[in-house]
Formats: sequence, C-alpha cells, structure tokens
Amino acid sequence: MTHPAHWKPELAARGVRLDASAARLGAGDTARPLELALLDDVRVGVPIDERSPFVLFADSARHFLVRRDPGGAESARVEVRPIPRPGFYERRTSRGTPMARIATVRGSHLLVNPSSACGFSVRGTPCRFCVEGARVSAERDAVPVADVLEVVRAAFDEGACELVYFNTSHFESEDGGIAFLAPYIEAVRRHFDTLIATQVHPPRATHWIDETYAMGVDALSYNLEIFDPDVLNRHCIGRARYIGRERYLESLAHAARVFPSGTVWSDLVLGLEPADSTIAGIDALVEMGVVPVAALLRGEHPLPAPADVAPLLAHLYRAVKRRGINMGWVRDLALGITPLEARHFAGDGARLAVTVQQLTRSRLGALAARGLARFRRRLRVRKVSESFDAAHL
Repeated sequence: MTHPAHWKPELAARGVRLDASAARLGAGDTARPLELALLDDVRVGVPIDERSPFVLFADSARHFLVRRDPGGAESARVEVRPIPRPGFYERRTSRGTPMARIATVRGSHLLVNPSSACGFSVRGTPCRFCVEGARVSAERDAVPVADVLEVVRAAFDEGACELVYFNTSHFESEDGGIAFLAPYIEAVRRHFDTLIATQVHPPRATHWIDETYAMGVDALSYNLEIFDPDVLNRHCIGRARYIGRERYLESLAHAARVFPSGTVWSDLVLGLEPADSTIAGIDALVEMGVVPVAALLRGEHPLPAPADVAPLLAHLYRAVKRRGINMGWVRDLALGITPLEARHFAGDGARLAVTVQQLTRSRLGALAARGLARFRRRLRVRKVSESFDAAHL
C-alpha cells in the first residue's frame, strides 16, 4: 500500500471503530478525538465512530489499524501507536477548574484557549465547518493566568507536550486579540523555557505584528481557511464580514517578514473549494514566505476525492521546498497536513526535510531552536525600537 499518511484525511473525518481488544482506548471523554501516530510519527486525531471503515485492535502491546471494504474484507493493515490520554486531564487547578477545560494536547502542542466562545459564533456568524468554536461556553470568564501556569506545569511535568500554543476568540480590537493573550505569554515565557505559538486574528494595524514577536511569540498563525473569495464569503461569514480576506493576506505577508522562516502559517481547508483554488492559495502563501497547512474537515462534510487530494498535497510539499521555507517548525498537527507530511504524497524522499524535523525534535535541536529564537528576537526588537526612535514615535 501507499504510505499510511494517505489515510490521514479520511481518518480525521470518518474516525475508527474500536475492536473489543482495544476498547480501553475509548475510556474517558469520547467527545475528544483519539490521537494516533502512524508510520514516521504522522499524527492524526480520530473520532470514535461505529460507522467507520477503519478498525483499531490490539495484539498484546501492539496496535494495528485495519481498513475494511463494505463487504467486511480486510484491504490493508498498518501498525499504529495510540497516544496516551494525558493524566492532567483528570486533575483540577487550585481554584477547582478542570484542567482539561483550559488546555488540550494536540500532537506536540499544548493548546490553551483562555478566552470564551468564538467571537464569530457569539455574533451568529461562525464558520460553517467549525467544530471547535462550539466547545467553549459563551458564559465562561477568562481563565486566570495562575490557572494557565498550573496546567502548563502539569503538562510539562508528565511530558505530554513540547510547546505551548495559545488560541483566542477575540477579534474586535485593533490588535486582533494578541493584547488579550499578552499576560499569558509573558507569564509562560517567564516561568518555562519553551517555544510559544499563537493563533489569533490579523490586527488592523501592522505594528501589532512586530509587537507580537517582541513579546515572545515564536510562531504565529492567521488562519484564512479558504482562498476563493466567494467560497470564503459563504462558509466564513464572520471572517469575511468583520475582518476581510485582504487583511489576512496583508498581515500574513508582513508577519513572514518579521518572524523566522517557517514560523508563520495559515490553514487552507481541504474540500471546501475547488482544488485549483486551494493550489492557488498555496502558491500565494508560499510566495509571501508563509507555510500553508492543509486543514482536515470533520463532521458530516463530504470528503474530497483522493484523486484531487494527492496531487494537491504533492504540490504543497514541492512549493514550500522550492521556495526554501523551513519545514521543521510547523509539525505534529493532528487535524492538519503540514508540508513536511505532504512529502509522502510527492514520491520524494525529502531527506533534508526529515533531517530538519529530527533535529528540531531532539533535545539538542530544541535547545538550539529556542536559543536561536531568543537571539533573533533581540536583534529584531532592537531594530524595531531604533526605527520607532528615528520616526519619533
């Protein structure tokens, strides 16, 4: 068979059935997807669904994923590694808040959302394909910084993650939500030696992008989701109405000039627009120096045809490689296919890309990456400060 990465879009959408031998993996919060590591540590988040053609079973300490055709015949089998559910999910903070309500682990990222429900959802204009915005209650207050620090420490203590990834629902202010996250970023930076990523909305003024880097953010995402303007207007009403496509593209272009190569990315959702339009979006982002990520649909949306997906993902890898953008930073996304993973669709060994990924994953590589990020930030912040001084700002 082809590389198991080819199963990732279908696994994310259709999930798995659990054989009786693997039933224990379904314990706990079944609303959260089970995370599996496929060959070459390709991560995928899979819902548990009895209608799925994929069956997960255990054989002693090993686990296998089987794909069965409609008649029940086994068509392929691969060994996988289930990622253990983090122990801190069962704990509470000192204030009594369940830690799983504050943060979840996705791949190597600790995803922290200290705000309330998606602002677009609150205004009645959510993205039609979104399943994450509905998870957070609109009545929830902002999470105290101390609670976030407790959760981050608990996650690091058990080795559940490698970096912290902040998300926020705020979009109304000039800064696009980064000012709300600033106290959390500052606190994590002060207490932990870790890389920090943020997913926010693009600001109205580009100086906030420079300030985002200066405050200690190592990687940044402004998720456009859909490149075609008409399809964006249909599926992402809030994004189109309150922010606009051009602000996403302009902010991404500016961010790619501020942040190191490969640390600015944007999702493009597979299957919501014609493949040619997504490819055009990949090319536009890559030309700016932005990393495109192929986001995977979940829920009842129809799956894109494999015949369309494979060439699109091969193009994703080749476009990023041709532009020379670093592929080692944006990785381990359980619900997205990164350019590094897309190499499995390109028929290319991508030896250098694999070396970069393995170096970043090693302890030495992680220390070097953090040190380089701090050094480059000091140079950048000094340059920006001198520019402000020269302009008498």
